[in-house]
Amino acid sequence: MIADLEAKIREVKNRAQAKELKQSPSVKEAMKVVRGVDKALEVAAEDGNNALRHALADARKPLAEFLEGQGLKLPKARVPRGRKPKAK
Repeated sequence: MIADLEAKIREVKNRAQAKELKQSPSVKEAMKVVRGVDKALEVAAEDGNNALRHALADARKPLAEFLEGQGLKLPKARVPRGRKPKAK
């Protein structure tokens, strides 16, 4: 029972830290960038541009990993699956 309460306390502290981070102007802009890349991924998928989709997914990954490491939750991106197209 004590362990459950301690886990809940940690969860509340993590949410408070994430909420505080979201107030930072730099984190707000970084979140906008991730959402913009997600929108570009969707548009590239509609156009059938697989090379661009892979490039965007590669650009999103490090930023998303950093933000998630800081405790922020990001929407799951629809990254392309399969092999990358060969560079020309």
